Amino acid sequence: MKVGRALVVTLICMVLLTNCAKSIPEGKDTGVASNPSASTDTGDASNPSASTDTETGTPVSGDIDTEAKPVKPPVANKPLHSNGDGMQISPADLSTEQGIREYLVGDWFCTNEYMSTIAVNMIVTKDLTVQLSFYDTLTNESKGKYKGDIVFSRMYAASEDPPDLLTIELDDDEYIEADFYFKHMTIYDGKRVMSLFPTGSENSVFDILTGDSNSDYMIEEIMLEKVTGEISQGKPRKNDEFYAVFWGHGIKYESLWIDDVPWMPLEEDSFALIYPAAMTDREIEGHESILYGIDPDEKLEIVGDDLFKGDVYYVETDIAGNIVKFISADYKKFLDENPDLDVEEGSDDVDSDAIGSDAIDNETKDLIFDIITNDTDEIQSFLDIGMSILFTGETVRIDGENCYTLYLGTDHEDSFVREKQYAVNISTRQIYLYSFVYDSWLTLDEAYE
Repeated sequence: MKVGRALVVTLICMVLLTNCAKSIPEGKDTGVASNPSASTDTGDASNPSASTDTETGTPVSGDIDTEAKPVKPPVANKPLHSNGDGMQISPADLSTEQGIREYLVGDWFCTNEYMSTIAVNMIVTKDLTVQLSFYDTLTNESKGKYKGDIVFSRMYAASEDPPDLLTIELDDDEYIEADFYFKHMTIYDGKRVMSLFPTGSENSVFDILTGDSNSDYMIEEIMLEKVTGEISQGKPRKNDEFYAVFWGHGIKYESLWIDDVPWMPLEEDSFALIYPAAMTDREIEGHESILYGIDPDEKLEIVGDDLFKGDVYYVETDIAGNIVKFISADYKKFLDENPDLDVEEGSDDVDSDAIGSDAIDNETKDLIFDIITNDTDEIQSFLDIGMSILFTGETVRIDGENCYTLYLGTDHEDSFVREKQYAVNISTRQIYLYSFVYDSWLTLDEAYE
């Protein structure tokens, strides 16, 4: 009897197992790997004659390996977007003319908030046709639209090397053509930065960005950005001091995008420059910016000052990689050359008593004060009612030239309250006032129009 029951149980089990096997139709996507030798990368593992492309997730017919292969994780710096022309964005490769062509294709934009409110969009197609649209960022008023072509040429590059010069030829009588050197600068915040450097031989259409059609000034560098989705792979340098180029603020101004550089101050007339100085003074190696956090205790000190895109700064970080000091490279050089200068602890400002002593040489000091007291009545009128001048020793680049910055304010026993910020170009005797409304430097005439 026991033997009979065992046989019955065995038969029932065999029937159940047979039905289970039949319940999985061959070739159907069940999500169950019935074949132990099939790839486990996809939901089609039940069919031993089918596999899946791990890059696209689409089924691929054919034989598969006898061992399952793990899915490769997505590469972090792999392009996330295509440009408007449908061309896949690839890492910058300017070693060939074809690489340069692919690099240029896309929708670029440029704003220079410290110069004017004018911006430009530049669209480059695969055929190297170009469209330029200038507009006012405040009023959205068009400031001109231009069409043309980009043509490659060489200035110093050998015939076997990629071109080092591009010419923008426009269908316009005023801006027929202009030559530019070009350079890939960095990637940051999912964007790629390219700079154009006018050779200085023609009237450039990008001079519209100055906002002054009557100005003879020519912009030395046009920084254009293109959204690519590229992701930086570098890590912040911790407990370190170095120089870096500033490219932008992070969310809520709690971080900075910077790209470290081996910076050395250029001495005037130290050697003849082949390319423009603005093109060679930042020898960026990695071309990849990293987002650094700012120490909360230093946030006001760091982001409270004007930071200029593309300028070099001296950086100090703590053991967590947060920025604890961030001052212009020129100002760091100034401090190094004046070790006995009286500087307040925790501040980058030169003490007001230093004016007229070691802050600047007497000749430059006298020239600055001659300009601000004789070329305009405004500053003298504030001095007459008891306001004071604070000179920080810093310079700022306005319209492509270095200017000395100074503050007007009230000097209290324990602090100096800054109320107005000026910049003086000692070469042209031009005085600028910083406008918090427009977030830009304006001439005194522009400020009080």
